[in-house]
Amino acid sequence: MRHKWPKRSVLKTTLFVVFSGAVSVLLPGCEKPVQPWVFTGATMGTQYQVTIEPNAANAGELLANTNKSELEQAIINALDVVNQSMSNYIADSELSQFNRLPAGQAVVLSPDMLLVMREALQISELSQGAFDVTLGKAIRLWGFAEDGRISEQPSAAVLADISESVGHRHLSLEGDRLSKDVAGLEVNLSAIAKGYAVDKVAEVIAAYGFTNYLVSIGGELRASGVKADNTPWRLGIEKPHVTGGVAEIVNLHNEAIATSGDYRNYHIIDGQHFSHTINPQTLKPVYHKLASVSVLAPKASTADALATALLSMGEEKAVSFAKRHNIAAFFIIRGEKTGDYRVYATDLFMDNLAE
Repeated sequence: MRHKWPKRSVLKTTLFVVFSGAVSVLLPGCEKPVQPWVFTGATMGTQYQVTIEPNAANAGELLANTNKSELEQAIINALDVVNQSMSNYIADSELSQFNRLPAGQAVVLSPDMLLVMREALQISELSQGAFDVTLGKAIRLWGFAEDGRISEQPSAAVLADISESVGHRHLSLEGDRLSKDVAGLEVNLSAIAKGYAVDKVAEVIAAYGFTNYLVSIGGELRASGVKADNTPWRLGIEKPHVTGGVAEIVNLHNEAIATSGDYRNYHIIDGQHFSHTINPQTLKPVYHKLASVSVLAPKASTADALATALLSMGEEKAVSFAKRHNIAAFFIIRGEKTGDYRVYATDLFMDNLAE
């Protein structure tokens, strides 16, 4: 299969910018145009935004029969349920309680946690451990958890010590019961939980009968239908640098997209840049030329986890893996000179790039 490159192959300097292009619709019998419904707020250490577009086919009936405040509260409730289940910051969350359990003791998972853990372990197997949710201790040691920033790197001895309690194969999921076979193992779901929360919000909106909407939590998004003017949802992939700018524009058609990068959440220790993405093999932040990965998938949880796995692999392994497993992925790769980048898109991702 030959490589396909978007038009712009070298960039000066990923997160998503939403090009909602909201358009009002004048419904039959209405004197005023119907505006999109937009809900925003804080969740899971970041911000969420939900945009619901009216459309001439069903907006009149839906808007007349839907309580806007009730829908917003249902969205907030869905987010709270996921956060209470999967947060490492909440002491009595389902995840925190599991992390305190001794080895060999199984716990019955809630339906939401069961779905997330099942997919997490599947992607861990698929990626041969490039995606791993057992990195809780390493994430804390590098200052990317509730304990906050650090002033010096963890020593090799400390990393070697926690390595005994890291690895997805130490987890066992039998039916709806999860256990670990080694003491001290800590699960961290930060690379999949936000994507799952996006999916849960999408389910809530769909249950109310709406078909045209965009849900965003941090860098994870999921779109359904079209905008009010019948054009696709368009999202810009940001250049990985403080100067920003758009690297490519993507059309979303009833699918989700997530980005993992090393340029937004990082520490500078003794002048060295350390990304928040931890390599499961070294237990150190990833260090390679791959600056960011964006993945398209039917579910945001899947896109979220796969983007993290690919970023962990590095440029050569990640591109090969994405092509071999038919993953719609977009890579921004650093060049030899500081500030230079090139981009690569797999065939499936190319199909979504805007002209």
